[in-house]
Amino acid sequence: MPFLKKRQSKADRLIARNPFFYKLAEPVFLSRNFQRLKDIVHHDASIADHAVSVAYHAFIIAHALGLHAHLKELVRGALLHDYFFYDWRTARPRNGKLHGFAHPQEALENAREDFGPLTPVEEDCISRHMFPLTPIPPIYFESILVCLVDKVVALAELVAATRIHQG
Repeated sequence: MPFLKKRQSKADRLIARNPFFYKLAEPVFLSRNFQRLKDIVHHDASIADHAVSVAYHAFIIAHALGLHAHLKELVRGALLHDYFFYDWRTARPRNGKLHGFAHPQEALENAREDFGPLTPVEEDCISRHMFPLTPIPPIYFESILVCLVDKVVALAELVAATRIHQG
């Protein structure tokens, strides 16, 4: 696996756990712009770490439930749900609106630009993962799962970051 050559990030270690997950994630994970996300802070680590964690845990749940039909779309949508290239703590999305409301659209635009046409499931995973903060709920099982797992992972990351700062 080519990503193992340099220091492993949390995302690198997580993605290497399951060869089938790695195969699904590899085209997005190894892309130049996704690799840029390793350098942008998000919750307790990086956007890449967060996105891989969401994708991996959503993949494990869907696989355990026997829902294999759209695993590739689930993984791609989850990896790309926060596909933006700014530190949300100090900057805003291109449209100038608040991050929580606007970053799903920016992530969707960036994903379309870098990965071409997306499937409806992938688009729903990306554009609706912030429900209920954004008003339209996800409509596919995969996007509902990404929405829920994103919240659990974000909460776990915030708790971890709080513990680190408390010493």
